[in-house]
Amino acid sequence: MTTALPPTHDTEDVSRFLTVMWRFNRSLAQEIEPLLQQELDTDPRSFMLLKTIQSGLHYPKLVAQELMMPTTLVSRYLDDLSKRGLIERHIDEQDSRRIHLSLTPAGTALIHDIESTVHAQVSSRLTRLTPDQLRTLNEAMTALTPEGSPA
Repeated sequence: MTTALPPTHDTEDVSRFLTVMWRFNRSLAQEIEPLLQQELDTDPRSFMLLKTIQSGLHYPKLVAQELMMPTTLVSRYLDDLSKRGLIERHIDEQDSRRIHLSLTPAGTALIHDIESTVHAQVSSRLTRLTPDQLRTLNEAMTALTPEGSPA
């Protein structure tokens, strides 16, 4: 029994996919970034760091790995989040060489506010799709993510 090879895609289709993804990400960022800055004095990266900590990754190295960001950049963002009172850093109880991150109530509240703002913006775009189209899109995008990534 032979294993079926995945289909290869025409260069034009791959290029179109990359262009559409780029344009979608850029246009969404151009809508959301100013809103987050003006309404909530924050940015998408800070949101992703807060969400990652909320998801249970409480160590800077794990946060950096999950977000595929350099540890030095994560460290700068964590400094800012800490100064703003959105996270707390504690020495880990099991290993004093490690720093344990946790959200403050202000950090949790900011996540909620950001999610509301982003949800409203993205929802307005998603109304262009039928429920079946959205389900198919979500399944396709999930299929394109690395194994083990959270859904």
